[in-house]
Amino acid sequence: MTKIEASHTVEEEFKRSSDFLRGDLSSEIASSKPSIEGASEHLLKFHGIYAQDNRDVRRERSLARETLEYIFMVRVAIPGGRLSTDQWLALDEIAEDIADGTIRLTTRQAVQFHGVLKAGLRPMAFELDAHLMTSFGACGDVVRNTVMCPDLLANGDNARLVLMADHIARTFKPATRAHWEIFVNGEKSATSEPDNEHSFYGETYLPRKFKIAIANPRENCVDVFAQDLGLIPATHDELGEGFNVVVAGGLGRSYAHPDTFARLADPLTFVTYAELDDLIRAVLSTYRDLGDRTDRRRARMKYIAADAGFEQFRREIEERLGQELRAPLALDLGEADDHLGWRELNDGSLQLGIRVGAGRVGDGPDGKGLRSALREIAQTLRVDFLITAQQDILISSISPEDRGVVERILSVHGVRGVEELGNVERSALACPALPTCSQALAEAERRLPDVVSLVQGELDANGLAKRRLQLRMTGCPNGCARPAVAEIGIVGRTKNTYDVFLGGGPRGDRLASLYQEKVKLDDLPEVLRPVLERWKAEGLEDESFGDFYTRVVSP
Repeated sequence: MTKIEASHTVEEEFKRSSDFLRGDLSSEIASSKPSIEGASEHLLKFHGIYAQDNRDVRRERSLARETLEYIFMVRVAIPGGRLSTDQWLALDEIAEDIADGTIRLTTRQAVQFHGVLKAGLRPMAFELDAHLMTSFGACGDVVRNTVMCPDLLANGDNARLVLMADHIARTFKPATRAHWEIFVNGEKSATSEPDNEHSFYGETYLPRKFKIAIANPRENCVDVFAQDLGLIPATHDELGEGFNVVVAGGLGRSYAHPDTFARLADPLTFVTYAELDDLIRAVLSTYRDLGDRTDRRRARMKYIAADAGFEQFRREIEERLGQELRAPLALDLGEADDHLGWRELNDGSLQLGIRVGAGRVGDGPDGKGLRSALREIAQTLRVDFLITAQQDILISSISPEDRGVVERILSVHGVRGVEELGNVERSALACPALPTCSQALAEAERRLPDVVSLVQGELDANGLAKRRLQLRMTGCPNGCARPAVAEIGIVGRTKNTYDVFLGGGPRGDRLASLYQEKVKLDDLPEVLRPVLERWKAEGLEDESFGDFYTRVVSP
């Protein structure tokens, strides 16, 4: 396999000349301009920040020859999604004082703030740092936030495993001090790193982003096969505890480039805890050297494995590791657990999983809602908060005697319990899309409630009301809500139409296939009706929709 030598993208030059992600960001942040553009806009992503504008008012402002409403999205990396009460309260305060009043939970267990003005970027970074959090490395061409099944954290008997998401975050975060120099005024903090960069990044970092997930060996709530690198705890008969490793997954694609596609990760090897870091470095080095830096649409690691063949890709990793890889152990992941409702943990404490529609934590016009409820709980009790890969939130480490306190607070603020959720609503995911995301072709988060109602209504009309159905919706094919592995994936195609994909499933081990192109949302029930009717008539007892569709409709 040879390294691509064609002309590199302009983004590669931005990185190369940035002095390890500094560039002109310091002066740009200090200027009175409301926006950041060019090279600085690209470098800003490495610091967890996306430059945006409010697309709802873009046209009218342009016609009036007014400056666009420039805003920023800030993503906070939360390894494994675990937060203390103090950290949650800090995030709540940031939402109120600096952002748009909401906290958005992502499918990668991170937190996003929307509607941030440029003047708020440094105060936010300082506040995050003071509570041992950061947006640095939450975006950009680096190892992103590591996701982890919350049950491994809350019920973990293996101390090394409980700490694994934090370990990966510390070990593979970029070493440059640029973020603290620019956003935290160079003050020494608990999160600061040495100034030299890791060799597996080099001066131009990775060709694109790199995603890692740690799955529960019993269920796949993190969609481990959709990751660049997935870790599944396992025990080897001779070597003891370690991980099955899967690599080269990724779901994003581009309508304009037919040679882009979704791909599930392949099993690579089994490693012990002692071997893990070296293996990850070898995978990163392979990606660093062989990833396509001439076309960002085909720069993800999955294309190396797809183009060269997985066995050749495996040999490239072995070459950088300096030894042969052993065979992986057998994999048998079950259906994803949504972790909702009350459950007792191994230590006798309680945990409550709360559904967060499209991950948006906010309040209503009356000042009541989930955000206020979580704030009151954090002010009242010493608990842990766990963000899930399903965009939901778990309140963990609740003393049994405090269950009534939690239920009272949630009831006062009108937060619905799991028993009040419809079967489609319970697992539906959506990306933010319009009006903030520059990549969005169509609505997603704002239309998700309507789509859930349409699909649930069709289930009810066909006598399928009690069956679970997994639905995910995005405003473009980048796949942030992972529609490519959903039972029903709805992907924005134009401003008013969507492509419908069917046949994924709750195990996350199968790609959905295109069912119909350019569907208007109002026509969705009519489009789905024939296949739902067949599911009722021809499906096996307790057979999921995705399994039925793959077995009967699209074998």
